[in-house]
Amino acid sequence: MNAASRTFRPLGARVVALVAGGCLVVMVGVMWFALPGRIRSAFNPLEVVTLLLVLLAALTVLYGIARTRLDVDAAGLHVTNGYRRHDLEWAEAVAIHLGRGAPWAVVDTSDGRIVKVMALQSADGPRARAAIVWVRERIDAHAGHEPGE
Repeated sequence: MNAASRTFRPLGARVVALVAGGCLVVMVGVMWFALPGRIRSAFNPLEVVTLLLVLLAALTVLYGIARTRLDVDAAGLHVTNGYRRHDLEWAEAVAIHLGRGAPWAVVDTSDGRIVKVMALQSADGPRARAAIVWVRERIDAHAGHEPGE
């Protein structure tokens, strides 16, 4: 990966998702084995499968949060929000903003779309603002004018 390529991930959201997922698995396991055998045996297979599917659904949501990222490379911006990916060529990316009070950054595109960049979250404070500046400089450089103009 060269100096113009970087990957950004949300720190706080990722930590919370990973810790919550781990705690959820441990908690469900401890609760299941803490139940007396006569109560565990009262669960029929369909009920056990339902409980496991609910656990799997919760872990799937948490994994989607943990995999959120922004990849910047020579081709452009590659935004992964949960399970959805947006690939923007440099010509498509017009500007990136992290508005006051906004939960995450957004990229304005040349065709008028707004792409949420959940990898750059205001909750990450100076870390996110520094990333916004870095990405903004790359967008400006690929637009054909000097950064900061």
